[in-house]
Amino acid sequence: MKQITKEMLKIYQPFSNLDWMNYKLVRKDLTFHHICKKESGGKMVIENGALLMPVAHQYLHLIEYKDIDTYIAINNVFKYVNQQGYEPTFEQRELIEYLLSEFEKVHRWDKGSKGKLLIQRKYYQRDFF
Repeated sequence: MKQITKEMLKIYQPFSNLDWMNYKLVRKDLTFHHICKKESGGKMVIENGALLMPVAHQYLHLIEYKDIDTYIAINNVFKYVNQQGYEPTFEQRELIEYLLSEFEKVHRWDKGSKGKLLIQRKYYQRDFF
């Protein structure tokens, strides 16, 4: 795990045991998501990061590819989380869940170049109720 991710865990203290996209948190597997991408000058600093499990990180970049507006909306929630300095609130988690659900309604049957569904079963396995 990268040092920045360890620092973020200390700051955000995820008592909910969920990452920022509502997936079950496994601390050793946690990844750092750049809110402002590296290619766009985004730095690996706490204010530009989100704590995501690998499945969430992969899913978020699929969302970026298919629906940039939803991707931006989710990243905006992450920005607010960074401003508040603690893990996502229930309301923020609800908003993320809503954005993901709406994305899934529209793109549920989208397929990739090999004919497989883009939204894999593992992406639906979030722990938010």
